Amino acid sequence: MYIRATFLTVSALFFFLTAFPANAQEPVSQPVETVQKAGPEDVLNRGTPLGSIEGFLRAATKPDWEEAAEYLDLRNLPDDVRELGGPELAREFHHVISRLWWIDDLIVNGTPEGAQGDGLPVYRDELLRVPMPDGDVPIWMQKVPRGDGVDIWKVSNRSVAQIPKLYDEYSYSAPVETVRGWFPEDVSFLGIEPFKWFILAVVAVISWLVYFLLGFILTRIVSSPASDNYPYVKKLFTGPLVLLAVLVTIGLVLRDLGAGKYARDLMDSKTLITLAIVWFSWALLDLYKRIKQARLIADNRPGAAKLFQPMTTLVKIVIVIFGILFWLNNIGVNITTVLAGLGVGGLAVALALQKPLEDMMGALTIFSQGTVRVGDLCRFGETIGWIEDIGLRTTRVRTLVNSVVSVPNSQFAYMEIDNLTLREKIRYWPTLRLRYDTQREAIRSVCERIRAMLVDDEHVYEEPIRVRFTNFDDDAILIKVHAFLRTADYATSLVYRERLNLGIMAIVEEEGAHFALPGRSIYQEGEPASAEP
Repeated sequence: MYIRATFLTVSALFFFLTAFPANAQEPVSQPVETVQKAGPEDVLNRGTPLGSIEGFLRAATKPDWEEAAEYLDLRNLPDDVRELGGPELAREFHHVISRLWWIDDLIVNGTPEGAQGDGLPVYRDELLRVPMPDGDVPIWMQKVPRGDGVDIWKVSNRSVAQIPKLYDEYSYSAPVETVRGWFPEDVSFLGIEPFKWFILAVVAVISWLVYFLLGFILTRIVSSPASDNYPYVKKLFTGPLVLLAVLVTIGLVLRDLGAGKYARDLMDSKTLITLAIVWFSWALLDLYKRIKQARLIADNRPGAAKLFQPMTTLVKIVIVIFGILFWLNNIGVNITTVLAGLGVGGLAVALALQKPLEDMMGALTIFSQGTVRVGDLCRFGETIGWIEDIGLRTTRVRTLVNSVVSVPNSQFAYMEIDNLTLREKIRYWPTLRLRYDTQREAIRSVCERIRAMLVDDEHVYEEPIRVRFTNFDDDAILIKVHAFLRTADYATSLVYRERLNLGIMAIVEEEGAHFALPGRSIYQEGEPASAEP
């Protein structure tokens, strides 16, 4: 159960880290290779389609609309569009594309020649398509003359002519436009304008209050303040789950408002989402550990409950490592090299900790199977004793002579263990050795009287009771007694055994029989056998 819950927790962590959406629209252009190659020298890096659009985004993030306009082909525009001016067209274009797609959706070519074989002229590449009520509008990158005999890539003038219409379609609602008017437009932080920061802050506060209230209600539904688990349930529903919900809400709002390149890079790293999911996993593990420990203590298994603390810590460390690896992958670090290093280091650590790890797994086996518990009387090998402690490395057993034996868990977990404490009754089965000169009637009478004594004893089970003359030994006649005592306590059984043994001795004496002593007859060759033993 514990291993399955750990697996599910780690699987949920992987799902959330990889499933958080990063794209608002899938581009319709066919993917082409985006390997960056050196183009013509250009101070604004407009030698390739990819370099040109990335330069535009960097300029818009500052924001420097004069520089951003240098990436637009402003030639041969309609009069009403030309009157807006290059900086305004750049701002409106950035507004449209920031509400539609993310930097990872750039499916444009990174070579000076542009994409080949896409059905477009060799001087034109498709950047994206903007959904409109009357059909998608393509946005193209186009190779245009710079004026000094060198061709560079800019946003096509045919696409620039569509910017005012696209801006009208994707402009903000009236309330957002009102808030936008409260703040200056020529500043930004991390590619996000001040009015967007204000809206995000308001959304964060309101959503936190709403989600916290929902979490508190869920806490009262699932648990109650009188329960020992209530603090852990409350921590789970009003802590990491609230943070996750707030972050998802803010992300959706920001995607709708649009964000600059830096903000996109930060969101693509999923730093806060990763921290929230790690926190959620830790809180879930703490709640699970608390519930399992309470059940184990109620079942009189404090040793197993104690084991949950180091095992939970180990799982938390694994979750943190997974979170760090996914975060590094999101920020562009090649985790293949990291994993290779961890693999070599992990192999060395595993070899060094082979025996301790075997003992820990043995402890986990002992606790999960529940074969023995602290306080149980057990027999393993030639040793009989009480389980005094089950640790992560060894199991301590106090023997009948009051010594303590420490057995490594890796061995103890796979031994054949006879748990005497789990007996519901204790067997009574002595073997009587009578002398060969005992008369048949005496033997029959001894068996019947012992059987009657066992039947009349209130501390002996009625069934099965067997007293039989079973065999002839080398120096004695064997009578075997078989019954069960009404106790599972070893000390109490000794009291019952003593009383029954004394009763048997009395019966043997009263019937004139005698117990046989170990003896041996010696015959010398050529001489008559002695009649005396």
